[in-house]
Amino acid sequence: MGAERGYSRDWVLRTLAFLTGCCLIAGIFARFDGLGRWPLTVDEYYLAQSVQNILREGLPRYACGGLYVRGLALQYTSVLLQYAGLSAELAPRLIAALCSLIALPAVYLLGRRAGGRNIGLLAVAILAISVWEAEVARFGRMYAPFQAVFLWYMVCFLSYTLDRRRRALVPMLVLSALGVLVWEGGVFLALANLLPPFIRTPSGRLESRDWKYLAGCALLVLPIYWFATADLRTRGGEPTLPDDYREPTAALISRLDSANMPLATLHLHPLWALAALLPVLLALYAVVRLARAYAASQSMGAAAAAAAGSPADEPPGPLALLGCSAALGCALMQQFGLTIAIVLLMGLLCVLDWRALFRGHMWPFHAAILASLLFWCAFALSTPEWHVPGLTGLRADFLLAYQFVRFPDVVRQIAAPWAHSVPVLSTALFVLIGAACIHACLLSNRTQSAERVLLALLVIFVLAAGGSHPPRQETRYVFFLYPLAILLAVLCVARIAHEIFGSTRFAAAATVLLVLGGFALTEDFRPRHLWNIDTEAVTFRIGMSPREAAHYQERSDTRSAARWLAAHVDRSHDMVINSFPGVDFYYPHANFYYMEETDPRFESWSCRRGRFERWSNLPLLHSAAALRSELASGRRVWLVLESSRLAQLEASFPAGTWQLEWSSREHDIAILSSHETPSTH
Repeated sequence: MGAERGYSRDWVLRTLAFLTGCCLIAGIFARFDGLGRWPLTVDEYYLAQSVQNILREGLPRYACGGLYVRGLALQYTSVLLQYAGLSAELAPRLIAALCSLIALPAVYLLGRRAGGRNIGLLAVAILAISVWEAEVARFGRMYAPFQAVFLWYMVCFLSYTLDRRRRALVPMLVLSALGVLVWEGGVFLALANLLPPFIRTPSGRLESRDWKYLAGCALLVLPIYWFATADLRTRGGEPTLPDDYREPTAALISRLDSANMPLATLHLHPLWALAALLPVLLALYAVVRLARAYAASQSMGAAAAAAAGSPADEPPGPLALLGCSAALGCALMQQFGLTIAIVLLMGLLCVLDWRALFRGHMWPFHAAILASLLFWCAFALSTPEWHVPGLTGLRADFLLAYQFVRFPDVVRQIAAPWAHSVPVLSTALFVLIGAACIHACLLSNRTQSAERVLLALLVIFVLAAGGSHPPRQETRYVFFLYPLAILLAVLCVARIAHEIFGSTRFAAAATVLLVLGGFALTEDFRPRHLWNIDTEAVTFRIGMSPREAAHYQERSDTRSAARWLAAHVDRSHDMVINSFPGVDFYYPHANFYYMEETDPRFESWSCRRGRFERWSNLPLLHSAAALRSELASGRRVWLVLESSRLAQLEASFPAGTWQLEWSSREHDIAILSSHETPSTH
């Protein structure tokens, strides 16, 4: 990694700088080409409507009550740009595109800090031509802006934590506060503010100034956490749901939902509950042994205890004792994935040397974890209540393995969507970053502190994202971590090349070839996609496989639907009922909004006891019966909805009630007409 320092001005670095410059030019073109041309996506529509509310009264207040504070900084910046004459489409997208470019210097600084200029340039080159980065940069939401905040926060974090530069503290804290105003995930940054004292002092023996710092950062966490979690959409005003509303029964949306944690059924089996005392007692014994080792070191002095040996001979510090106790507790609660993560973090942050895991005082720790694993496997395989009946043995084993890593739910929230949409890229990143973690734990003296801290922070943020329970399982919720993952993967490839070729120019050249060549084999390298990024086919994912399209934000041609309505609807006699979010932004003359109470969006979109739809402020029809009563008026009715809901709609009405009049080229928007009269029923 550091091999290029002795020849930093040679042809490899100059060639790489030229390639990076070319990638930057291509990336800038892909980010800004026709940026404001196409209509708002559904998610952009939410922000655009809130911006209109700010323009109307100065606050992101819904017309029917409540506040929309997601991406608050982005909303008010968009307001300023719209005052300057930019369109509702261009203003937020321009912010996102500029933030995507602002993030690249931070990536370079992190790469240079962790592995040298070659590493920084390679990471920038990849991210500049990344299709995913370009697509999100063209998406007028908070994901690209938060990524920029996150990366610059990381620059300040390393400067303050490792270099002890006090001038980096203020921008670090400011960025953590700004983060939550950009995206609610900014609460992660406020929590990360608590880490520097523990990274600087792996033993956990903190000084008074460290406790003062932690107290101050804890006070900052409180308002940030409140802002990130408060439900301001429904604050004030009358209840949002109808008085007779009944929450629909949740349907199984995944095969993983067909089982619960075996722990939840332990109380049904008294003998097994009695047997559970064995791993509990072993865990307590392990904690006692570790505490005694720590107490002995305190009595004789830590320096004397470690004088004759390596770091592996040092007794456990208070932070190691706390971490091991937490790992044992997670094993007792059958969350072995979290147990492994805690041990990994202790290794990455030098809280616990890996060789110390094999010292005498640690054997009860291993025995307790093994006893917990054997107990929960035996209990789960002997009892059927924790899963639905009729499962095959192999599927039951798979579900049991999932229960062991269920919290944080990294499998469902991160691994599954990534493996589905970008299997090659996700596999490569997993292998390379996993190898980097192993190397950093086993050979901490040969791994730079910056790399170890970045690896630890990546693990922490992945765990936090897995435990955050977003509304959907999509890759974009960890978009802010993508540059960090790319950077660490590049570092691992550079290390492999260094081990093969040594400190030579060939190692640097091989790193460039391996990194760029490997990236070219992944799903994130699509030159044709970048070149045609402003075309209708790419914009609306026409001809793109559902698997690939799931990695990008969904786009619909709502503007064309609105134009068709404007050309065909007789507003003096016809009735327009909208059921597709965003169409009303371009066609503001609809009479009603239609959404069934069984729709998963109903609870958050219903307003004023179900009388209005929150985003459009249109009168809300929330049942087929209510829609049928409007058809009985005898007026011609036009209904705009998702094409995927056609079959469900037609099943609720007599045959021939609805006729398809128009659908978008990508076939996700349909406009129906009906001449229903009272005599039809």
